[in-house]
Parts: sequence; C-alpha cells; structure tokens
Amino acid sequence: ADGLVTPRQGAGVFVNEPAAGGVGAVLADLSGTVATVLNVLEVRMAVEIEAAALAAQRRSASQEGRLLESFNAFETALRAGEPTGAVDFDFHRAIAEATNNPFYVEILELLGRRTIPRDLMRAVSPHLPLSQEYQRGLQAEHRTILSAISEGDPAAARDAMRSHLSESRRRYNDLLREGGKLEAVFAQPVE
Repeated sequence: ADGLVTPRQGAGVFVNEPAAGGVGAVLADLSGTVATVLNVLEVRMAVEIEAAALAAQRRSASQEGRLLESFNAFETALRAGEPTGAVDFDFHRAIAEATNNPFYVEILELLGRRTIPRDLMRAVSPHLPLSQEYQRGLQAEHRTILSAISEGDPAAARDAMRSHLSESRRRYNDLLREGGKLEAVFAQPVE
C-alpha cells in the first residue's frame, strides 16, 4: 500500500527504489561515515531513552520473554564468534515493541541497518576487527537495560539506555577525533 514493493507474477516481490524527497530519501542517501553515525545516534537517543522507560512500564510477560530471547541470541552469537549486529538490532527492536506504541518500532525500522553503528562502519571498512572485549562490554550495557526493564523501573531503564547510547556516541566522537581510525575504537573494550 505504501509503494515499497512491487509484485511480479512468476518472478517474486521486488523492493522499489526510494521515492525522491522525505525522510526515506535522506536515509537512503546516507553513507557510512562517522558523522552519519553520530546523527543516527542523536535520533536514537531522542527515541530509545524514552522507549526503554515505557517498556519498563508497559511490557507484557511475552514481550519481556522476547527481550530475554534477543539478549540471549546476542550472547550465543558472541560465543560462536558470529556477527552480532542483527541480534543487537533485534534487542533494540524488542524494547521498542515492549512500549506497545507502534511508532517506536516504525522509527527503528526506518533507520534499519543504520541503527547499529558498527555495522555501518564495517560496511565502510570490512576488515574492522571487533574485539570480544568490546562486544562483551556492549552486552553488559544491554544486561543493565534488560534488568531495569524486567524490574519495571522506568527511571533506571531510561538511565541505562542513556548510558548505553551516550557511550556509543563518545566512542564515535573519539573516532572522529582520531581521524577515522576504526581500529582505535572497535578493538578496545567498552569502558
């Protein structure tokens, strides 16, 4: 109905090129630069900090279970040495779903792969090493968010998400100051 896909009999369904103008066009034109990552993080902070608080207040038992599944999927991928970007996005999407406000999910979906900055940067620099320590630090931040939501503590959930995204913003600001040396950010543990 939104014109995002076109079905072709016998061939399948194909994604259309984004329409010119509007937010979708702006997002489609973004490149994987540090400045872009910082812009996306700014939007995420405006949305996800409050989403975490609402999830702590509104989540159902099944939504809490989905959050835990997403958290565990990140852990499983990390132990297996597999990429964690998709499961990281899923964790943040599960928080948005737990707000019971579909617009939070829609905003994350609109940002799509840009939501997880390290995926953007890996698109620019495929050789980028992601240390286990770095990713374990991200998972520890996720654990704090999950705990606050599970405990039904909106203030703690808000603070945990703010800390998580602020740390990410700090790392990318450091990267900008380092002149784009990706290894300087992603090979180090999360502090």
